[in-house]
Amino acid sequence: MKTILSKYLVFSWLLLMGVSAYAITELGLFAGNVFIADFSHPWRAQFNTDFVMHIILVSAWIYWREPSKPVSVLCAIGAFFGAVFTFPYLLISLIRAQGSVSRLLLGKHWEPTPAQPTKRS
Repeated sequence: MKTILSKYLVFSWLLLMGVSAYAITELGLFAGNVFIADFSHPWRAQFNTDFVMHIILVSAWIYWREPSKPVSVLCAIGAFFGAVFTFPYLLISLIRAQGSVSRLLLGKHWEPTPAQPTKRS
């Protein structure tokens, strides 16, 4: 599971960087007007609203799981950059969790069971 998720995160992040480079080349670095204008089209408005709601949820989860308050605030803000931030964040968190999905998801709230290693990183 760890290997598949790690490879997916790396591949997806690299693909996103390529698509982002193309978008920046074509429209410039700050294309906020494209995002706002998309709300005039019903399906684009639905997609963008869905995306923003997911970003807010991921941001809140990151804030909740991080042990350090300053790091949690910075990472929660970073999540608003989408997968550009969250994919590397998840990859690093997965490595720190030593492949444990429960440890990855729970962060500072994770408690080892007798069958799990007790070392926290």
